[in-house]
Amino acid sequence: MKRRALLLTPLATPILATPALAQSWPGHSLRLIVPFAPGGSLDLLGRSLAPRVSALLGQNLVVENRSGAGGNIGIEAAARSAPDGHTLMICSEPMTINPSLYQGVRYDPVRDFAPIILLARMSQAVIVDPRLPLPDLASFLGAARGWRNPVTTASAGVGSTGHLTVAMLNQAGVPVTHVPYRGGGPSTAAVVSGECQSAIQSLPSCLGFIRSGAVRAVAVTSAARSRFLPGIPALAEQLPGLSVESWQGILAPAGTPAPVLARLNAVFAQALAAPEIQESLARQGFESVGGAPEVLATQVAAEMALFPPIIRATGMKAE
Repeated sequence: MKRRALLLTPLATPILATPALAQSWPGHSLRLIVPFAPGGSLDLLGRSLAPRVSALLGQNLVVENRSGAGGNIGIEAAARSAPDGHTLMICSEPMTINPSLYQGVRYDPVRDFAPIILLARMSQAVIVDPRLPLPDLASFLGAARGWRNPVTTASAGVGSTGHLTVAMLNQAGVPVTHVPYRGGGPSTAAVVSGECQSAIQSLPSCLGFIRSGAVRAVAVTSAARSRFLPGIPALAEQLPGLSVESWQGILAPAGTPAPVLARLNAVFAQALAAPEIQESLARQGFESVGGAPEVLATQVAAEMALFPPIIRATGMKAE
């Protein structure tokens, strides 16, 4: 049966409209696919939410890591699962980046998924070596435009959100030179050691280094300033329109019944509101979001308009 795209359509059907379905689901344990290896932020958040969701539904929510190919293996597995409400996925912006970055991707971020809830957003931070004479955003932009040798800017790898932000800086007339590393930890460490002059890195992975003074933050990439670094400007303050945010959300295969999606939204919202979850997110530098499925749909739609043209223009390809 052909799946019907639900990502951009309102999920307004009340649970009571189909009482038989609402009463029979869930009929057995659920699985939550994490398309990355254990230990990452998606995995940790999924495992934190799973016991609370299990208790609310009366069925176990089992976390299943399906890593590989930059997340594509797990994302494709979720897209091809039965749309019966028993398979879910916790994912982030690689699902909107990868179809343009990898050849032969067999899923469509809009057509093949139904949104449930946007759990959290996080900013990237532009960090610099504190030994350099770059105390603020204006000096960083000036150095990038005026220094004889290019300012080097590390990221977590080709096609990462940091890399895309570097590309956006280049398009805005800020000619920093991209240096890809294999992960956020190594790229931050490169700035700490002086191997690289700057980096664009997710706030959770570098917040501790910023607070300790091991690196200096000169900007965040969110549209507005982050409450975790209120004294640090957003790039958009000097480069209007240049903003990028990472996110974490729950999705299901397209075609999952609307009453099931509505109940899942309510259950995950309740689990997300737990004080321990909120404290954990804040500790890491995440902004809790929640809200209706349309909030996540809007996030995905915005990225599908933003990222593919940048990837095509720069010729980015997955390594």
